[in-house]
Amino acid sequence: VPDPQPHSALVTIDTPLAPPRWALLQRQFLKVQAEACAEFYDKYFDGRGYLECVPRWGGDDGPDDAAENQLNWTMLHALGADDGILDLFRSGLEGHLRQYTEAKTVEVPMARDGMYYKEFPVSLDWFHHGEGLSPFLLYGLCDPYDANYIRRCRRFAGFYMDEDPQAPNYDPEHRIIRSMFN
Repeated sequence: VPDPQPHSALVTIDTPLAPPRWALLQRQFLKVQAEACAEFYDKYFDGRGYLECVPRWGGDDGPDDAAENQLNWTMLHALGADDGILDLFRSGLEGHLRQYTEAKTVEVPMARDGMYYKEFPVSLDWFHHGEGLSPFLLYGLCDPYDANYIRRCRRFAGFYMDEDPQAPNYDPEHRIIRSMFN
């Protein structure tokens, strides 16, 4: 396979053009979606960012279902929606973490002290972790230098890298994650 050769050609485009119709429609779509998210937030979240619901574990499912109410809000911002959607996401995320850390249940023994520990679900399989973390993980596309985001990412990774003695998820001898449920 031949090595690619660098190109030295420079193309200058200096003729202004109106944006194509599809681009205008896409911008309108992002705007309308963000407005719908704001209406949803105003109706279903309180001033603390808590979801207006009875926090409960669910059908052995966990707090990921509540987090999914903001699913794709960070994707919407990454695609170009106004920063207002990101502000609502941040408020909802912080509220969600507090609300479900405070939420205790007697039905699910592992959640008797709260459904989150160190801002992470006390125990779920990775399908449900993925559901609940999806908007959080995409937040890195919106504000990758946010100190809270960086701190949380490092802490969460440490749960699976033998860095937290209270989260023995990693087996260093076999170099594997001990279980799909952790």
